[in-house]
Amino acid sequence: MAEKLKELPGKALEWWNKFTSRQKTIIIAIVAIVIFTFAIIVYTFSRPQYTRLGTYESSKTAAEIVKILDDAGITHKESTDAMTIDVLTSQLSQANLAIATEGYVPDSLKYTDVVETGMSVTSSDREAMQTTFYEHQLENMFSKTMPVKDVSIKINRASNSGRLSDSDTDAYATITVTVTDDFNAANATAMAKAAATALGNDSTANITIIDQNFNLLFAGGDDYSSMGIASSMQELQTQAEAMVTNQVKKVLIGTKQFNEVEVSSHLSVDFSDYNKKVTEYYANEGREVGMPSHEDTFTTESDGSVAGIPGTDSNTENDNYTGYDYLGTGGGSSSSEERSVDYQNNMSETNTVTPAGSIDYDNSSISVALIKYREYYEENVERQGLLEGITWEEFKENNRADVKQEVDADVVQMVAYASGIDASRVVVVSYESPLFYDKEGFFETVDTTDILSIVMIVLILGLLAFVILRSMGTKKKAAVEEEPELSVEDMLQSTPPEPEVENIDVETKSDTRKLVEKFVDENPEAAANLLRNWLNEDWS
Repeated sequence: MAEKLKELPGKALEWWNKFTSRQKTIIIAIVAIVIFTFAIIVYTFSRPQYTRLGTYESSKTAAEIVKILDDAGITHKESTDAMTIDVLTSQLSQANLAIATEGYVPDSLKYTDVVETGMSVTSSDREAMQTTFYEHQLENMFSKTMPVKDVSIKINRASNSGRLSDSDTDAYATITVTVTDDFNAANATAMAKAAATALGNDSTANITIIDQNFNLLFAGGDDYSSMGIASSMQELQTQAEAMVTNQVKKVLIGTKQFNEVEVSSHLSVDFSDYNKKVTEYYANEGREVGMPSHEDTFTTESDGSVAGIPGTDSNTENDNYTGYDYLGTGGGSSSSEERSVDYQNNMSETNTVTPAGSIDYDNSSISVALIKYREYYEENVERQGLLEGITWEEFKENNRADVKQEVDADVVQMVAYASGIDASRVVVVSYESPLFYDKEGFFETVDTTDILSIVMIVLILGLLAFVILRSMGTKKKAAVEEEPELSVEDMLQSTPPEPEVENIDVETKSDTRKLVEKFVDENPEAAANLLRNWLNEDWS
């Protein structure tokens, strides 16, 4: 084996020496082209592909975008002036989503960027451009400060005809917003007031706000009408239901047992205001009654004896006595007492106010739908022998229906605890939904780039093989058509005779030499073959 390996370099060199210099040059050039082409292909398909994300008006804005991209882990590069940013083509959608998630809004337009000045601009044109400027300003302001995904504003301003009354006319504004879950009626009112202030309106009567589904969020005016109050109460119920729904979803998705979770809750909300007042009276500690605030007492006593002469004669002995003595029988007693007491008890008052919007959980209900996917891969189904006697399409048709699953009691209890609603008013259904994945074919696994690369490689290799085979065929043909060896006599005989020359002894060599030189000049290839034969004979 070792000897054969040692022979390989010699055989390779022998094979290489069969080619002429021109053929060797062609082969080396083709190999260089093939290697260069492969290098270009590898570089082209392996180097990162960047796509222009945007060109920004200031380095400050570009710096904000770069920070968002860095936080999101997106590969990017900037131009030398730091105004243009490119990102990887595969991460372009992620970059746009990251910028939108961060709520980035470009710097607002300058007045001169929208409103043109010059002799050719009429006053009506300038007013239209000013209106556009106001629209952009409000859109940027609301996009930065309000919980909205998108905002579009259309302003209708009164045309200025030069009359004083036109300056007192309020502008009209229609604001269309794509709201988030955090948007509420207070945000709509704040937007309307801010728009009225920016437009110079005296009130919000001409401001209308609608959402992306054309629901009326603000109808204009500063006072809440009965319809506005009802709308706010309805919004309160919607927010409460959304809160309960999110809590239930968070718990069920956290189990990682279901692919889809849909929750719908109906909360019974009491929109009535209640005022309850409780007054309690109590005595101090150690007493059965309260402290007296007023007391009248009358007491009289008598022992039954005669105190003096009946009448008023006895008054001379006691100047302070104003009574009247009666003649008694000589014995007995009498007593009289009269009291009047007012007690001051301690008092405690409790005033309880129950605002509107309390949830009656006893009359509320919640419904939950759970979906779990069952995945069928054609390769796995075929390997399991489930396609015996039927086709893959028939198998999909036979297993296309959703299958209802039994719901664990713990799931129902989990929903009840998360929502605060009794388990008897919780309904949970679960289904198993099939998903089918067809077997991928060759053209589904290989993209267009791979096919083009393969075709290019095959063409290059084919061209190289064609050149090598053609050169080898030319070499063999040249060997077959090699002219027979000629002797000096034959070559001399084939040369036309020259005129007879005198003085043969002296001029013979000279004439022969001339004939040989003439033959070499006229037949260089034949002379080369003859010389090669002589050399081979000498070496052999």
